[in-house]
Amino acid sequence: MDIQAIIAQVSAALADAPEKLQELVSDPKGTIEGITGVELGEGDLSQIVDGVKSGIADGSLDLGGLDLGSIAGNLGDMLESTPLGGIADSLGGLFGKK
Repeated sequence: MDIQAIIAQVSAALADAPEKLQELVSDPKGTIEGITGVELGEGDLSQIVDGVKSGIADGSLDLGGLDLGSIAGNLGDMLESTPLGGIADSLGGLFGKK
């Protein structure tokens, strides 16, 4: 499976179950592997996470009624040293909270 297909599959899973975003934050590799059934290398993980973050940042990933502003406010420093490091800023920027 190529990276773009995995990003699409993960994005679709997040759109169907936005609460999975919290799982993605706490265990990105495990969550993505669980959704796709594909074992990932670190380079693949980084590319996939970047793709998902881009989908959130540009609004193409619809997470339904999930309160992204609240998630952004709560993630802050916790994510800085993870592969999802910029997601809190992306979410906050979408909702005017930087």
